[in-house]
Amino acid sequence: MSMVNNAHPGSSLSLLHLIDRVLLRKGKSVARTEILELLRPEFLPKSDNAEWRFEKNLDFWIKEGLWSEDESGVLTIPVDATEKNLPERVLALIVVNTKQATDQSILDDKRVEPFFRAMTCLLAQQAYTFMGGEVVEPGKNGNAQEAVNKWLPGDRGLNLSNELTIFLQYGEFLGFLEPFKEGYILDPTRAIEPYLDLVFGGEEKLSLKTFLGKLSEKIPLLDGGRFRNLLEPLMQELGWHPHGANQISPALSHALVRLENAFRLRFDKASDDGNSMQLQLPNGVIRHVGEVFYIPEVTV
Repeated sequence: MSMVNNAHPGSSLSLLHLIDRVLLRKGKSVARTEILELLRPEFLPKSDNAEWRFEKNLDFWIKEGLWSEDESGVLTIPVDATEKNLPERVLALIVVNTKQATDQSILDDKRVEPFFRAMTCLLAQQAYTFMGGEVVEPGKNGNAQEAVNKWLPGDRGLNLSNELTIFLQYGEFLGFLEPFKEGYILDPTRAIEPYLDLVFGGEEKLSLKTFLGKLSEKIPLLDGGRFRNLLEPLMQELGWHPHGANQISPALSHALVRLENAFRLRFDKASDDGNSMQLQLPNGVIRHVGEVFYIPEVTV
């Protein structure tokens, strides 16, 4: 049951935010029955569908590990949880929960996998970046269906009626898409930034190749990640052309430059050009980078 299908558990971002916020503000363990009574709309007190939708979305995220529930139905939230870090908590969980999955499960399962497949294929494309100049436009008159499904192999595409809108909402929520003009532009900056400290692991400097390898372990939708390595060969069978071995995709290139502009990263060209990689930027600009320096976030 896909989390990007609005008829299925896990698809409601509003319930996700609402339940998480209540658990945080309670500051203690809360009984499931109390949460249900507190959040169920007053104007639908006898609606079986409203209660079903609430409980199924709650159960979906309990199973993923976002919250825990004991045998008596008491819910708790991790001690390090905040309202601000909800997107990174969700992304980390759904990625970690696929670590032991088989390649075939990643390609065919229908829980969180449809989101991963569609977003991975989208991130690989140049068209919907600042370099490409197009935006992903939702709705019946938009191009979202073609943008998302064109390179998805087999019957893995998302339908316009009840999946694409949820998919785009999740893409923005998890930090892979940014609103731009009448739609969205590919920009995984917000998805990447929370992982910088873990990726550097106390080091001040890494080669760009090492940095990207570690980053793709955390976010396998990005260049060199497991999901990309699974899907790109299938995309090529449909006519998609990959970027060169030393070229960073336009979407990831844009995110890295944004992080540099935000003073979170600094880039240097390698003394050995053989170790450098190419950032692909708008207007055909190519930038050679070999090393990346971490700038820790300053807290006041």
